[in-house]
Amino acid sequence: MNGMGSPLGYALGLVLGGIFTDTIGWRWAYYMMAIINFCLSTCAIWSLPSVHTQSERKWTARLMHEIDWVGATTMSVALGMLLYVLAMISSSYKKLDDASNIVLLTTALVLLIAFPFWMNYQVKRGKPALIPNELWKNRSFTSVCVAVFLCWASLNGIEYFTTLYQSFQKVEGLSALESSLRFLPHVIMGVAVNIITGLLIARVKVRTLAVVSALITMIASPLMATVDVGENYWLAPFWAMFLSPVNPDVLFTVSNLVISDAYPPEMQSLAGGVFNEVGQFGNSVGLAITAAIAASVTEHSGIQAREEALMKGYRVAFWTIFASCSAVTIVVWFGLRKGGVVGRKQD
Repeated sequence: MNGMGSPLGYALGLVLGGIFTDTIGWRWAYYMMAIINFCLSTCAIWSLPSVHTQSERKWTARLMHEIDWVGATTMSVALGMLLYVLAMISSSYKKLDDASNIVLLTTALVLLIAFPFWMNYQVKRGKPALIPNELWKNRSFTSVCVAVFLCWASLNGIEYFTTLYQSFQKVEGLSALESSLRFLPHVIMGVAVNIITGLLIARVKVRTLAVVSALITMIASPLMATVDVGENYWLAPFWAMFLSPVNPDVLFTVSNLVISDAYPPEMQSLAGGVFNEVGQFGNSVGLAITAAIAASVTEHSGIQAREEALMKGYRVAFWTIFASCSAVTIVVWFGLRKGGVVGRKQD
């Protein structure tokens, strides 16, 4: 059930967003999100257990000495700068030439390179480290992190460009509501995959699940890369929507169990936090890169017809997504070689 939450919520958000846009207004998507978050936060006050840590230090002293403030600041600033630059590139690839973006990108890369050296320095001194380098020594964990980065980059890209194709707004001319309804196969498949994964996870090796699901999802992007303007929805877009969530949903569930199996309880929360951050970062990177590629190809296509010029850029973006999905297959094939069956009940 936990594995179903993130992918299913992501897909339902797309569908509901389109429904709100054409009915009560797009602002209601944000209103509903605020209401839901408020209710969950309120319930958490009573439902989540309190954590009591035995320590002779006061909480103020623990705050000062038991948190890696330098590491946290370094990573936060680096990711903040990098995400800002990626957002600028997503809106227009030409903004990469701006001096401010070049400075921010360079600074972010320098900080990211310096981060593991600071982690090593902290560990040698016996001080708290935000993300100890030791965490990456586990092959299965590193593999699922790389895979989920590429996987969520691909998923975000294919959903974004399929939405543009069907609006599904810029090429097909459909309304937001009509576009959102065409994502229903995505939601239905997401629910089915999570149920099936729950039944198979204790019987099938994690590498088999990850590789097979990656191969299935790989089919989605070539379908959209070869679709023609005005083509029947049921011939290609339907199947692309139907197949695209298979690998993300399987990988999300498998990865959480791999983390639980690979680390002791005191490390699992850190590993889970890093895993989720890697996935979210993959979303941003995937969208920025594919958007920049599509915009550049469209601008330099020399095609006068607007729909055909847009589709040329979209096709290249879909082939880029296909390359990313292919990389996921390779990563999980080699990275999870020693991964057996997880999720079995321990006696």
